[in-house]
Amino acid sequence: MIKVKLYELNKHRNETTFRPFLMAQNIFREVGILFTDSDDYDYAFVGQASIINKKKSLKESVDNGLEFVSKITGDYFIVDGQDSTTLMGTIDVFRESNAKLFLKNTYLKDFNLYKQGWANGRMYWGEGNYSVPDIYDLESNMELTGCNWLHTIQPNWYDYNQDKPYDLSCMFSYPTKEPVYEHDLCQTDYYDPHRKNLMDTLGDKYNVAKLVDGVRLPPQEYYKKMFDSKIILAPIGYGEMAPRDIESAMFGSVLMKPDMSYIDSKPFIYEDDETYIAVNYDWSNLEEKIDYVLSDYDNIRERLVQNMRKKYQEKYNLKNLVLHVYDIFSKLEEINTI
Repeated sequence: MIKVKLYELNKHRNETTFRPFLMAQNIFREVGILFTDSDDYDYAFVGQASIINKKKSLKESVDNGLEFVSKITGDYFIVDGQDSTTLMGTIDVFRESNAKLFLKNTYLKDFNLYKQGWANGRMYWGEGNYSVPDIYDLESNMELTGCNWLHTIQPNWYDYNQDKPYDLSCMFSYPTKEPVYEHDLCQTDYYDPHRKNLMDTLGDKYNVAKLVDGVRLPPQEYYKKMFDSKIILAPIGYGEMAPRDIESAMFGSVLMKPDMSYIDSKPFIYEDDETYIAVNYDWSNLEEKIDYVLSDYDNIRERLVQNMRKKYQEKYNLKNLVLHVYDIFSKLEEINTI
């Protein structure tokens, strides 16, 4: 039995990072992998919340992260469960640490892109302050976790034959009430313009369900408006994936969001015009895509919703996660001695 300790499981963001592993813990046990909080372990999983602090400068955050992992006495993996492809902070700790592997939910498919400078490492925010010039020196010890944020959703598939009075759902926070900083860079300067551009592009042409001044609604009212929308628009936030991506299929609505084809994640269910409708990040083809969907809504909706539901149930089967992690462990030279 391989015993794996989950470090600081209840710390903010670590819980969502490790949640899929715990959801599948009975299946893991069947293949000889036991997750534990005991100090009697063979390997440890160290989540990103234990080693990065986005409220501090990058240098201070990395120094604190290295101090944390220096106290770990056994073998460990760094597990970056963020919903973004950025490597900022976590890979910097990994580079200087003794971690055996770096696991992450989502990567850029093209690792060459990591060598370019992006705003806090987020390619979709444009040129900026962070790059990983030695990415190919690290690549051999980098793996996908085998899960992502959509694992944290346990969907109910609702009947959707009812009329949907809204053309579009824009039920997302905008504008941001207070500036959000990450390693001294103001995220709001990138987060808000993407949403403003979306709302400006829409104008008054469509019947839109939206929040007033970004004020959140009670959950029941929020989900009712999404259910009543033909198309659910999902702008990219601090990461590419979001719960509404699968909630759209739950409610029988068409998911429309910026193109996801540059992402590598496992599972991956984003297929343009098969499970969702891809648009340009700058929304330049948004009206064209909306009009395409609305022109034959019932048929397009049926095809996309059913495809998304089917692919989610197939690919997000927890047995797939177990097999992926088992394969990672099986490649370690010392595993047969445990």
